[in-house]
Amino acid sequence: MKTRSIKSVFSLLSFGLLIAVLVLTAISANAQESAKRARLERSDWAPDVKRALNEFLDRYGSDSVSYDGDSYVVFDFDNTSAIFDVEEQLIVYQLETMAFAIQPDALEQILLTDLSDPEADLSSYGYIKGSYAGLIADISRAYERLWAKYGPFTPAGLPEEQLAELHAEPDWQEFAAKMRLSYDLVCDVEPLEVAWPWIIYWFSGMTESEVYDLSRRSCEKYGKVESSSVVWESPKDIPSNVGPVSIEWTSGVSVTENTRELWKALTDNGVDVWVCSASAIDPIRAAIDVWGLHDYCKGAVAMTVKLDSEGKYKNAYDYETGFGYYSEPDGTWKKTSRPTKTQTSRAGKSIAIINAIAPDYSGKGPLAGFMDSTGDFNFCTEFKSLKLVVCFNRANRKPTDGGGLIAEIALYERDTLGYDLTKANAAGDVLYLLQGRDENGARTLRASSATLRLNEREEQTLAGPENYAQLGCIMRQKMTVKEALDFFAVKRGAEENEFGARSGFLDEYMGYRSR
Repeated sequence: MKTRSIKSVFSLLSFGLLIAVLVLTAISANAQESAKRARLERSDWAPDVKRALNEFLDRYGSDSVSYDGDSYVVFDFDNTSAIFDVEEQLIVYQLETMAFAIQPDALEQILLTDLSDPEADLSSYGYIKGSYAGLIADISRAYERLWAKYGPFTPAGLPEEQLAELHAEPDWQEFAAKMRLSYDLVCDVEPLEVAWPWIIYWFSGMTESEVYDLSRRSCEKYGKVESSSVVWESPKDIPSNVGPVSIEWTSGVSVTENTRELWKALTDNGVDVWVCSASAIDPIRAAIDVWGLHDYCKGAVAMTVKLDSEGKYKNAYDYETGFGYYSEPDGTWKKTSRPTKTQTSRAGKSIAIINAIAPDYSGKGPLAGFMDSTGDFNFCTEFKSLKLVVCFNRANRKPTDGGGLIAEIALYERDTLGYDLTKANAAGDVLYLLQGRDENGARTLRASSATLRLNEREEQTLAGPENYAQLGCIMRQKMTVKEALDFFAVKRGAEENEFGARSGFLDEYMGYRSR
């Protein structure tokens, strides 16, 4: 056998290296191509939702010939991206740990911020016997006694080893039950433009980073627990203005694997993911980070309050300099340069998108929306750019809630109009879809439009007979999607509806596909 020359050996080695480089390049290209073509794979999506979302990625993602670089979608967060409410869980965690930065002599004034007549009798609402003034005086006195024994309180909260002793204190039971109840009472008595900022004022005196850190701790704790209903009661033997109270709240909140899969698939296909939430911006940033969504989120806009000269929360909403955030590749957040100039709920969500998000996309609206309730209805119906909307089914939303109406429209489009994404868009309509969930245990989505509500054994698609009656009306009249949304979004008494029940949730509505 002849010996090869050094030159021929070198040539073979060079050829081998060339082949290796080409193979590695091909593997890398295939990996990139595969990433671009990421699709939903999980089996716990409702089949029509999964099919439509994958079709959406095919049609509007970066592999499509019609791909537009100005492509983004908008998600609500509480009860949409997450199952249950991040901010409602946060205030429980705040009470459990006494993580406050409010001096005792300031609490009463802060809790009365923007509320209607403090002396008005609110007994008819069924929460208390008496007024705001009486309730908040009870809360403040209990807080003062707790401060004297355990204070001064800080945003870090009390140490873990002290909490069992704290929770056995009658004064803490009085304070915690009445504070948590006050949130439900305010939401029932006041308009939402008062009620939703009001809960953020509990963080008065904290910096943005302190609220963010507090929220992280809450998400980390309650993301690990199974869902349950908890009842807090104030002691009967503590002298008070409004008497003993009882309040029930839901324990547990988390993001499903489906949310992560969807956000990743959208991002891999060149479609930016934005959040628009009616919770405060710092808790939303924390939730996105805790549940591994940061890398798939372009940014977030949410509720903002004014900061004092030391950068601490004040009890006043910020309409002028309240900014959203971009999520940075290094895991940090950077404030946007454009204020939202609105409260991020109902029509305010549409306005926030126009003011703070759309300018990054040549002024265009979102391609898709993801929602659960009235607070999301406007941004999920008004934009002409919308192709698809997924409503995460809470199965308790009546015709007087945006989530109830959209759930009905999703069934109408699927079962009566026979829509898929192609047919809906060809008809000039948004495709509305209904995604069921299981609220029990660790909280998951289901391969169904129907939902298993917390502590229930039977699945439910719509909230009740009124929803089916309204849907029947839409079907009998053969209404278009626009006719149904424009008519039933506006508040109407039972006497105005042929199905004999109240409907609507907006005093006025700009109209379907109006922006």
